[in-house]
Amino acid sequence: MDILDIAVTAILLAIALIWIIAMPARAKGKTWHYALVGIPALVFVIASNLPAGALRESLDAWLAGGAAAALPLLVTWALGSIKRNHGFMDISYPLAPTAIAWTAFLVAGGMATGGTMAPLVLTLVTVWALRLFVQTIGQNHAEERQPYAAWRKAFGPQWRWWSLFQVYGLQGITLWLWAIPLAFAVQADFSLPWAIAGGAVWLAGFALQTTADRQLTRFRADPANRGAILDTGAWAIVRQPNYLGESMMWWGYFLCALAHPWGWLTVIGPIFATWFMGFGSAGPFKEAHMRRTRGEAWAAYCARTPRFFPLPRPTA
Repeated sequence: MDILDIAVTAILLAIALIWIIAMPARAKGKTWHYALVGIPALVFVIASNLPAGALRESLDAWLAGGAAAALPLLVTWALGSIKRNHGFMDISYPLAPTAIAWTAFLVAGGMATGGTMAPLVLTLVTVWALRLFVQTIGQNHAEERQPYAAWRKAFGPQWRWWSLFQVYGLQGITLWLWAIPLAFAVQADFSLPWAIAGGAVWLAGFALQTTADRQLTRFRADPANRGAILDTGAWAIVRQPNYLGESMMWWGYFLCALAHPWGWLTVIGPIFATWFMGFGSAGPFKEAHMRRTRGEAWAAYCARTPRFFPLPRPTA
């Protein structure tokens, strides 16, 4: 490691140390903070000590993408602090992986040095980001949604600075980990079999998520459905079709990344995304909310509809 590498490592470790020391006693999800905060520094040290080659180039591009994604997240935190609405994070959410993919592509020299799989992958992630951006900007700009509003109330004055770590830092590292297939895929030479496989899985996930979101929007727009449960269409297949579609798209990126000689290493991205969506955070938060607010109707829905994967079907 040269002097610059040592300096960057020191900065990353200092940020991690400040993050942990400053963590309030009643911080939410402390395990998440402890598990994720040191990963960027660890990856940087590993990449810095690797010999020159495809693996180091891809890890360097992934790290550069993470640094680029930090900028829109910081801007969003500032805006959310001014507007007292950190629901803006949900609007910024699809922009971070897209920034990682495009930065990794440009840092690696673009298609001038290979990366002929990049046009497909960049198109897929950009289409996904634009759709989610348009959807969430219509839902999150008016007032602060949960759990952000509850956290603001719980932390009081501390929330002005702790929100940077709790909302943007934690989700930023999470998205950066998910996006590792993107960083590798945009540097891979085009492979028709992996392009077809990745594109097909991504398209299936995109169609499922888009359909589920459209059905939910129409359902909520009808006053007659207030307090009811959407249990038709995609929502009769699983209770979390939008999250399932999201995880499928991350598996699509991974299949594209398999065109890279080291692409198999990026399987950590879709595994983490699938676990997070269905079982780690997003899914359980939704399930708990619906259980509190819908009671027996929700229990009956759960008895006949699988949670995340469509098989096996409940016997009830």
